Amino acid sequence: MQNRDEAVKEQRKNSVKLTLPVQGMTCASCVLRVENALKRVDGVDNAVVNLATESATVEFEPGIVGVEKLKSAVEEAGYKIIDVVDELDAIKAEADARAREYRLLWRKFVVGAILTSIIVIGSMPEVFGFVKAVNTTIRNYLLMIMTIPVLFYVGKRFFSGFLSSLKHATADMNTLVSVGTSAAFAYSSVATIFPNVLASAGGRPEVYFDTSAVIITLVLLGKILESRAKWKSSEAVRKLISLQPSSAHFLLDDGSQVEIPLSSVEVGNVLRVYPGERIPVDGKVIDGYASVDESALTGESMPVEKTIGSRVLGGTVCLDGNLKIVAERVGKESFIARVARLVEEAQTSKPPVQKLADKVASVFVPVVIGISLLSALAWFLAGPQPVLIHSLMAFVAVLIVACPCALGLATPTAIMVGTGRGAEMGILIKNTDALEKARKVTAVILDKTGTVTAGVMTVVDTVPYASQTSDHLLELASAAEIYSEHPIAKAVVEEARTRGISPQRRDHVEFKNHAGNGVSISFTENNQNMVVRVGKYNFVIDEGSGVNDDFKMLVEDRATELASTVLYVSKNFQMVGAILLSDYLREGVNEAVEKLKKMNVKVYLLTGDNEATAKRVASLIRVDRYFAEVDPEGKLKVIRELQASGDVIAFVGDGINDAPAIMQADMGIAMASGTDIAIETADMNLIKNDLRLVPEAILLSRNTLRVIKQNLFWAFFYNIVLIPLAAGAFYPLFGWQLNPMYASIAMALSSVSVVSNSLRLKTLKLK
Repeated sequence: MQNRDEAVKEQRKNSVKLTLPVQGMTCASCVLRVENALKRVDGVDNAVVNLATESATVEFEPGIVGVEKLKSAVEEAGYKIIDVVDELDAIKAEADARAREYRLLWRKFVVGAILTSIIVIGSMPEVFGFVKAVNTTIRNYLLMIMTIPVLFYVGKRFFSGFLSSLKHATADMNTLVSVGTSAAFAYSSVATIFPNVLASAGGRPEVYFDTSAVIITLVLLGKILESRAKWKSSEAVRKLISLQPSSAHFLLDDGSQVEIPLSSVEVGNVLRVYPGERIPVDGKVIDGYASVDESALTGESMPVEKTIGSRVLGGTVCLDGNLKIVAERVGKESFIARVARLVEEAQTSKPPVQKLADKVASVFVPVVIGISLLSALAWFLAGPQPVLIHSLMAFVAVLIVACPCALGLATPTAIMVGTGRGAEMGILIKNTDALEKARKVTAVILDKTGTVTAGVMTVVDTVPYASQTSDHLLELASAAEIYSEHPIAKAVVEEARTRGISPQRRDHVEFKNHAGNGVSISFTENNQNMVVRVGKYNFVIDEGSGVNDDFKMLVEDRATELASTVLYVSKNFQMVGAILLSDYLREGVNEAVEKLKKMNVKVYLLTGDNEATAKRVASLIRVDRYFAEVDPEGKLKVIRELQASGDVIAFVGDGINDAPAIMQADMGIAMASGTDIAIETADMNLIKNDLRLVPEAILLSRNTLRVIKQNLFWAFFYNIVLIPLAAGAFYPLFGWQLNPMYASIAMALSSVSVVSNSLRLKTLKLK
């Protein structure tokens, strides 16, 4: 059994995830049918279908199954997949398909509205007196002829869907609308062509062509409003994609340039960007200087200065100056594509709260058909005269009012708007489980370096030993640190250069990085072997070297005062002095901590730094508690102990050593400056390095889950109340039966109300 599980895990390592636009879905039943069709395909690990985005996200083994087989499975279920190449194509294809559908729906609605208006007027001679001038038989034939295009042209989508579901022995919203309107139309047609047949069944045969026409037209109007609302809910991703320019200025080897399509840009290409243009791809500046507006991607309101060596993001705007950049990430690897992919993945995932809705949807339509038949039978057997008319009205009203559109839209529309707003704020929510987790967070643990602080070290003081000088101290330290890529090493080298010292890489130098202790270089100078060490006290000098204890105490006191890290420097194991380095607090840290506390969320600080540094930083940002001198394994221990005490933990970090803690925490959040492994491991990513987004992320999740629950409540409540009303349960009390035309209005409004409630998240004040 274990071997089989391991084999399955190994196989899934090779799986790929693809989002495919699906056409033809109308309700929650359609979602389940497409999901089940995909999951039955051999080689598919998982499939999640989203009604709001009209897409299916499929994880599959490319060695076992291909896209064509997935398309066939969906088509056999009665739906259609649009051909795509990658995620960006899927988003664009979905947007184009929606735009085309929206225009088609409007054209059909205009035709339906005109014909339906005439049909309604022709069906009400007691209101419109001039209608009485037309013979009743002729009038009924005219009404029947005008109803045919309303049903089978304007309402073609419903009947096509019904035939498809019939072919596959399933039922959905199309079934309910088609059967209901067809029943009213069939009854009215018989009453028109063979009036004596129905007259003998009791009462004067009336026609209900207006009922069929109004239902089709109103349901179509509901679909238009629903389509528009869904379009709005996916606005965030479309805005991201639209930031990309369509072309780029490609520099040739001879210095000239040509304009090429963005799709033709490859990694390593050198591009030119002029003032006012959007930067086409992610890359590095190799020449030039400019201010760049990154607000659309990072939310940073102030322009960012870019010079040689600076990284730039595709979609940002070059405000002034010219930049020459080398392309580093293009196409689906670009920042915009990765953000869009994360948002899409979040929008197509399902939170645990959706499981109940899925279970209900799986049996909903068959149950509704059963209720409608029982209602019709009850009216026919025990209802007032004319029993056939009351029976027909109950049958049609139950079918129409019970369409599970609102149920299918309740969760995905809220998730789309919530994750979209998060992306606009600078919060990338990877999946809907993250929303559920964030809502329950009771404590936030902040890593110090790179999270609470900027992670950009600077020299804050130098303490020479005995007769040594600060310049000599920095000269020796930078001579060793120039070979290291560590942030502390870079800070030492930068400080040396600021003071006019120009450290250079020497020939024939042996450099060593002593993990956890420091660095050293060995070289020969004036026929003399030299060793320079930079790092911890016991590493740079031999024990009992005779260094004045007062010096060490002076350095430690100064380090405590400045909340800094200490580097000792020695030459041939003789003390030269100490360098004190520190990094600064990120902007907005105090505001973030204060807001979290107001939300009754505890805030802890976790760091590998010494007790003095941790204590000082903790006092500056006023956290509830701090943990100092904690290594990666120790971080896991702290988180587990807090979890065991009942806390639901969110951990915020950025480094490779933070990845285990991010995984262990109930909720992992990675800073924008984080390493790839931290970003991949986290449940949420912050697009900009602003801790104020942490409380905003928790509040956004709380609000989104609250809206989902509101939507599901009203979707269920709507059906619980209106199905009995449509069946005629209240007729004995009030002597009133729900007209199918009103049922169609109620059904349309239910879907629109659910989507409109979700759209509130776009502007809702987070609290």
